[in-house]
Amino acid sequence: MKKLLILLFWLPSLAQTDSTKVLDEVKVYVFEQKRSPLSTPDAFVRTTDLQRLSSTSFVASLNSMAGVRMEERSPGSYRIAIRGSSLRAPFGVRNTKVYWNSIPFTDAGNNTYISILEPGLFSGLTITKGPSAGIYGAGTGGVLLFESKPRGNNLNAETVYHSLGGLKTSIDLSSDNHRLYASFNQQEGYRDHSAMKKQWLSYEFHHQFSNELNLDLNTYYVDLAYQTPGGLTKAQYVANPTQARPASGLFKSAQEQGATFKIKSFGLSAKAARVISPAWAWDLSQSVQVNDIENPTIRNYEVRHEPTYSTRGVLHHKGQINTDFGFEYQAGQMNSSTHSNRFGVKEVLNYRQDMHVQQGSLFLQNEYIGLNNWIFTFSGSLGSYWTEYVGNETIFSPRLAILSKISNHQSIVAKIAHGYSPPSIAEVRPSAYDKINTSLKAEKGWNQELTYRGKYAKFNWDLSVYQFNLNETIVIRRREDGLDYFVNAGSTIQQGLELTTSWLLSKQLQLEQATTWQDFRFANGNFLTGTSPFLQSTSVLWKHPSGLSFIQNFQFVDYQFLNDANTEQMGSYRLWNTKVTYAHKKWTLWASIDNLGNELYSSGPDLNATGGRFYNPSPGRNFHVGLQVNVAY
Repeated sequence: MKKLLILLFWLPSLAQTDSTKVLDEVKVYVFEQKRSPLSTPDAFVRTTDLQRLSSTSFVASLNSMAGVRMEERSPGSYRIAIRGSSLRAPFGVRNTKVYWNSIPFTDAGNNTYISILEPGLFSGLTITKGPSAGIYGAGTGGVLLFESKPRGNNLNAETVYHSLGGLKTSIDLSSDNHRLYASFNQQEGYRDHSAMKKQWLSYEFHHQFSNELNLDLNTYYVDLAYQTPGGLTKAQYVANPTQARPASGLFKSAQEQGATFKIKSFGLSAKAARVISPAWAWDLSQSVQVNDIENPTIRNYEVRHEPTYSTRGVLHHKGQINTDFGFEYQAGQMNSSTHSNRFGVKEVLNYRQDMHVQQGSLFLQNEYIGLNNWIFTFSGSLGSYWTEYVGNETIFSPRLAILSKISNHQSIVAKIAHGYSPPSIAEVRPSAYDKINTSLKAEKGWNQELTYRGKYAKFNWDLSVYQFNLNETIVIRRREDGLDYFVNAGSTIQQGLELTTSWLLSKQLQLEQATTWQDFRFANGNFLTGTSPFLQSTSVLWKHPSGLSFIQNFQFVDYQFLNDANTEQMGSYRLWNTKVTYAHKKWTLWASIDNLGNELYSSGPDLNATGGRFYNPSPGRNFHVGLQVNVAY
């Protein structure tokens, strides 16, 4: 570690011998402020090319970011972990908030169905890491801020073929103010009973009515179904990784029971932003999201209807002290009925659980910029979460950050922030029980962090060192039949170091690296379940003026423990992903190979699984071929 820090402080002097010209600063809109990376007081990563390695999923792009992991249990079944935050999620995203064009996409029950989103739709993604002190609602993992917008008068059509069987095709029709995006994606999957089918349709309207008023409208509909093959024991995983979970004892196999996750989701949102004067502005958003879910499992058949209403508003003031005062409120009616499952057919009603959920926060952020080369940020929020059974607790979460610009090229930040995360609707109403878990408590914790950034013409870096102390940590348990329940497992201490570097070796060649060290432990000294102590992503990008480009990405994921007792361990694995692209004026042809080395690995294991069924095997060597046609009009 000491050698790494010495090297990092020595590299700026090397970069200065190359050039003292700073690269054009890209502004990052995060925590309600538009800042340059050197002036941003929080840990973040950003990409404007989510399809650089794959146009069918976010997995490869997110796994090339320090401190971020996206795990695939099977096609369509994903988890996202920011600094180990997926411990609570058997699937989907919990403890991490997701926004689309600054409008909440996470529902009132704190669940985000990330698999329904389309990579080709978005022009950018910013991920903040660690607690946000309530500015983005409840959550201690981090925030995903997706951006989409019209792309001028343009028609884009793309078709992708997959070696594992399947086809994705999309049409993107855009004008100055309007955008219509449609896609169809179908995969047969690597394992038995792991097929996926998704249909997406969305429309966006963005218009500036005057120099002062902007209006954004978004609507979408998606129909997604993916089969869930289930976890395997280690012996089954090694003997035949393509098999689905077989029958065992009283329980039928995943195939016999037609285990599948089906969701139909509709969303409608509107956001208005107005500049009142050079010093004052406001924005206000309203949205409605309705999720209808059917989920036959090995044990039962669950049907859910989950409408959510969200609103968010912020008043901005700019001056020597920049101020943002705002609110966020969500309300949802989470209705669930659980039936008997007979070979994938819904039968008799066993029990019904309906719950009304509300959560809200008021937040205030002040940023003092009156001293040269210093920025002082203080924010705080009052947040609350209400249901008929748990919650009804108001929590104050502060955040203090001090940023010092060492030079025009470097800055250092010291930050302390509090966060809390109430149990999600799926945790207080788990699949394993026919009653509400009223004993589950919200997680609360403090994060302390130092960040050191540098930006030169040829070399950039971002280094963060942090310690996060979390109390009442929520963890998952699994029964013999594969159903889940959740408990508070006491406190955890999470220490980490994240380093991102980018080196422009020549006009055509670039080297990017993302390194993550994590020492996450429970109070008893055991390692935090499902988190690797070391992760590395290295990418080499080569681009020729003729339009030919090449990307080679290497990922190393260290060992991880699969249960809280640390008695079961999954070994490390290495992935090589390659993509070759030829871009012409009106069309682009590309081919990619994933897992070039044909490694046997499990990207998204089932944690704390009963009977040792931890393993969800990931695909061996596979490839995509795609053709994209671009027509301007």
